[in-house]
Amino acid sequence: MSSRNGPSDFRSDTVTRPTPSMLEAMVSARVGDDVLGDDPTVRALEEQIAALFGHEAAVFMPSGTMSNQAAVAAHILPGEEILVESSSHIFQFEGGALARVAGAHVRVLEGEGGMIPLETLRNAVRPPSLHMPRTALLCLEQTHLFAGGAIVPISYLRQVREWSQEHGIPVHLDGARLWNAQVETGIPFEEYGAVADSISLSFNKGLCCPVGSILIGNGAYIERARRVRQWLGGGMRQSGYLAACALVALQEVLPRLIEDNSRCRRLGGVILGLPGLRIAQRTVDTNILFVEVTHHDLDAPMIQAALEDEGVLALALGPRLLRFVTHQYVGDADVDRAAAALNKVMQAS
Repeated sequence: MSSRNGPSDFRSDTVTRPTPSMLEAMVSARVGDDVLGDDPTVRALEEQIAALFGHEAAVFMPSGTMSNQAAVAAHILPGEEILVESSSHIFQFEGGALARVAGAHVRVLEGEGGMIPLETLRNAVRPPSLHMPRTALLCLEQTHLFAGGAIVPISYLRQVREWSQEHGIPVHLDGARLWNAQVETGIPFEEYGAVADSISLSFNKGLCCPVGSILIGNGAYIERARRVRQWLGGGMRQSGYLAACALVALQEVLPRLIEDNSRCRRLGGVILGLPGLRIAQRTVDTNILFVEVTHHDLDAPMIQAALEDEGVLALALGPRLLRFVTHQYVGDADVDRAAAALNKVMQAS
């Protein structure tokens, strides 16, 4: 589906809108009161996602940030230490909530492509001591946003799982865009479910839902997370209207995410041929493309403004970095439009 009648919006996959069939499902949804536990559509969504990943239970949340923060708070006690990769979303872009919500002591480890070396993980485990926080949780991310939507290999995740079981340290996987990884790799969802104790998944990005995320894990864990959701004001009442949208998205939108990944790679190919721009990631695995501006007389905000004049919306993330994200409402015509606009802007300089 193209946005030909309006701007070609590559800023994020959060700019999507529900499809007509999703809106129809929302209107006709059977609902109850989810805080009281009797919304049948929410329960159906939670049961479907838990079963899809081979976990016992799930809890529907308003946002991915809430899912991640409830996940951590349900895993640890205040003052315990969590391990995070230095550029991870849960650490960099969730407003410092790890300290505020869970009271987590955060240990930042350097990684590449979302992967912390196993030897680094082994060395990061604290010995038992009254003078040190207990190492209580590892957080990983799939796909990894700031590695350009990189897919973290399942082989690595399995090795981390062995490490976690050896040390008794649970793993939380921020799977906001795990959907894009799954359609690209073809790896069954159950295999992703097997490498983590908890997984958060977003419906409000590439899946086109207006609101919604979900957290999965074992039954007792999800009951703790449900309590944290209530602390945070995330208990929604007739949220079956939103869950109905997600149920349709799983059938209608999920299978076509492979097209988003393909179009993003095609746009990356355009960048390769443009002097003054450089792809700022090792590979284009999924639907996110970071572009470094190397031109001496231009910067990212200038190019963003010039592209907007051509009907193409991108996102400047600092003086030298642009981001493009493909989604349901970016079609082949929009990629062509972006390519022509980038050529025009760079040639004019």
